[in-house]
Amino acid sequence: MISRKQYIITALFACLLLCIPTVLQAKEAAKVRSIIAKVNNYWQRNNTPERNAFWDNAAYHTGNMEAYRLTGNEEWLAYSLKWAEHNEWKGAKGNDKSKWKYNYGETDNHVLFGDWQICFQTYADLYNILPDDRRIRRARQVMEYEMSTPKNDYWWWSDGLYMVMPVMTKLHKITGNPKYLEKLYEYILYSDSIMYDADEGLYYRDAKYVYPKHKSANGKKDFWARGDGWVLAGLAKVLQDLPAGYKHRKFFENKYIRLANGVVACQQPGGYWSRSMYDEAHAPGPETSGTAFFTYGLLWGINNGYLTEAKYKEAALKGWNYLKNTALQKDGRIGYVQPIGEKAIPGQVVDAKSTSNFGVGAFLLAACEYTRYLEAGSNADRKYWVDLLYKMAYPVLSNMAKGELQKNMLVEVSPTWDGRDKKVTYMEAFGRLMAGIAPWLALPDDNTDEGAKRKELRQLALASYKNAVDPDSPDYLLWRNEGQPLVDAAYIAESFLRGFDALWTPLDETTKQRYIKEFTQLRRVDPPYTNWLLFSATIESLLAKAGAPHDDYRINSAIRKVEEWYVGDGWYADGPSFAFDYYSSYVFHPMYLETLQAMIDAKVRTRIHYPKYYDRALKRAQKFAIVLERMISPEGTFPVFGRSIPYRMATLQPLAMMAWHEKLPAGLTNGQVRAALTAVMHRMFDGKENFNEGGFLTIGFAGRQPNIADWYTNNGSLYMTSLSFLPLGLPATHPFWSDAPIDWTSKKAWNSKAFPKDHHWDDGGKVRDLF
Repeated sequence: MISRKQYIITALFACLLLCIPTVLQAKEAAKVRSIIAKVNNYWQRNNTPERNAFWDNAAYHTGNMEAYRLTGNEEWLAYSLKWAEHNEWKGAKGNDKSKWKYNYGETDNHVLFGDWQICFQTYADLYNILPDDRRIRRARQVMEYEMSTPKNDYWWWSDGLYMVMPVMTKLHKITGNPKYLEKLYEYILYSDSIMYDADEGLYYRDAKYVYPKHKSANGKKDFWARGDGWVLAGLAKVLQDLPAGYKHRKFFENKYIRLANGVVACQQPGGYWSRSMYDEAHAPGPETSGTAFFTYGLLWGINNGYLTEAKYKEAALKGWNYLKNTALQKDGRIGYVQPIGEKAIPGQVVDAKSTSNFGVGAFLLAACEYTRYLEAGSNADRKYWVDLLYKMAYPVLSNMAKGELQKNMLVEVSPTWDGRDKKVTYMEAFGRLMAGIAPWLALPDDNTDEGAKRKELRQLALASYKNAVDPDSPDYLLWRNEGQPLVDAAYIAESFLRGFDALWTPLDETTKQRYIKEFTQLRRVDPPYTNWLLFSATIESLLAKAGAPHDDYRINSAIRKVEEWYVGDGWYADGPSFAFDYYSSYVFHPMYLETLQAMIDAKVRTRIHYPKYYDRALKRAQKFAIVLERMISPEGTFPVFGRSIPYRMATLQPLAMMAWHEKLPAGLTNGQVRAALTAVMHRMFDGKENFNEGGFLTIGFAGRQPNIADWYTNNGSLYMTSLSFLPLGLPATHPFWSDAPIDWTSKKAWNSKAFPKDHHWDDGGKVRDLF
């Protein structure tokens, strides 16, 4: 047996080894950030933004916007704004629809030609920062006219898949119009039919270059690097915005992975891809634009879990090393970019002086994605969130996993406690904590310090779940007394809904059956006509998703009552009369959405059209997220009103939930929402007495303030604050974490900056029942 001293030395050494890669990656990330600044500043100093909206300029701006999101550099944002204003937020400017064309052309009548539509990507990005109908009016006019025609052959060249596919997904995300996704699939099927090589997983530039009709100089298939670079990068952008439940999502995922495999297979030893990907001798030497798009596409796949590091990291890093060491020139210029064209041209000179706007845009995309990769484990905001949540969760789960929570928890109850069984405290603490922590625990394991904390808590949580329903455990919860267990059983059910595969699926069959039994017996509780109806609905919908017998009436009657209680602009009344409190945050928005989603997942058919109800409820939740974000003051505070205010940051749950589900509405960007939530956490938790001597939460709002407790409040109730931590369910490379922190709305408003106007929010109106 080793001594305690030896154990400490070993642990410290292991920690040191763990930290070394992080330190090295942080240094490398700083270098890449300086390269991004050097390259982008060089380009903008030497090129005015007052240029047309054709594809080459527009492709640069897709890279510039990514650089803005990563860095928050307002000058770079202003550059793209000037460009958009110069072009009147249009592509080709023809207004006579009878003359609109989509063959190659650089005139104002080539409105339907994709090279004039890529600009809409940047316009949509700028709209999402500051919603203004003028910014996407032309984009919608053009794309919605195009989709109204019977034609499907708009994307007849591979470049078009980068130019327009992301436009379709970005506008769908803004408008919710399903036609964008229907036509996205229809149009790419046509593209595949004329220029996709299913054997190689690669695209020819267009139908003229299909083998064997066309061959490279040495008789090989001639895949043009920039052409396939456009497609890989375009697919990455599409997957970033496609809804998780989109029926053809797997088609795009498989196509992206197949293309990545084809790309990696023909990388040159120098890290670049030759212009003719299968025939280096056809047009020898390095080329930057295709290489940059490939590097971006591969890194994006690694960062977002589609591609494994083991298989793709080497190719991605070799690509980056070429970009950094060969393409990048000392003055910040990007060289070795093949000029505008459509194929690999034998004898064409491409050297260090060969540069272009689209090549710089591609380089910026790759550099930004590499920075996200390097910084994944070192985001200061994420570390703060993780450490705070771990501090909150560990005393509960470490005790409960051993069956000692009821023995060791230092319980506090309201000065006006109503006399109910104090054992409700333990169920409240466990259920509410798990509902907040479930998305984070559902992430896959990794070798980071955060990953070690997450794995530890997940193991403790699984043991705690088992004890919670084991009648022989000292921590068997208060399932069968009082009415209160209905509430906190709903939060336990919600935790399973939020981390189904990681938390419900691994449970042994005995434990699952015990949960089903406990959830079912709670039908003994007759919920009052308040938010409590959703507690029953949440439990029953979890039973449906788990394949257990469930009560449709309890679910559907709750849905109908919630619909009656919607008062508009994101607010629900808590029962027949409106109360100005935060129960729209604590219960209504999250549990209503999750009940509907669970019924969709379970494929239950009743009178209620669950998908349409879900879409309408989502619009309301998005509006309420806007309301909540605007309530956060420049100092990181929010108004304190209504009952249950000791639930602390649970007030902001719908805002956190929209971020976690990647459903933030226009006007709320990842960087600003993270910055706002983090500011509130610091104001609420730093230097205040939020934890008692046993490590458990104290009754209060920002510190120990027992006088604000309601008659039902105990310090188990307060673990509701964990519900604001839902975005930890997004990986560390996600833009929510890797985008630069940006001022939130009130901070902009009170500092004389432009900020979005507010307005009434239409939820889409009445939804008819199925029968």
